[in-house]
Amino acid sequence: MLGYRIIDGKAMIDETEGCAIRAIFSGYISGMSLREAAENAGKPMVHSMVKRVIRNICYIGDDFYPAIISRQTFAKANAELIRRAEKHGSGKRLKAPPVYTEFTLAEPEMQYDDPIAQAEYMYSLIGVIK
Repeated sequence: MLGYRIIDGKAMIDETEGCAIRAIFSGYISGMSLREAAENAGKPMVHSMVKRVIRNICYIGDDFYPAIISRQTFAKANAELIRRAEKHGSGKRLKAPPVYTEFTLAEPEMQYDDPIAQAEYMYSLIGVIK
């Protein structure tokens, strides 16, 4: 995932990409288009990919992924997505994604030699408390 590297089964922030993620959020909140924000951050993408970044809740952090942006920044950017969609008549489709703050972690029962497989397995054990 953009912004992270998996090292020894743990997600770590890739500082170069993490800065780009922060710049994308900042640029979009400050009024740039999705594509402009990504280009300004040095990560040119189509607008649908940038929207996916803006809506990706992992960037505020969880038990596996460390936070790259604050909850407040995430909320502002997603509120701006909705505001712009409503302004252009497509807001009926968009809803702000829920921001979950409580999680469970099931007891691991398996161990993998491959660190990527282990990370995926551990991540699959995370549950959301709604």
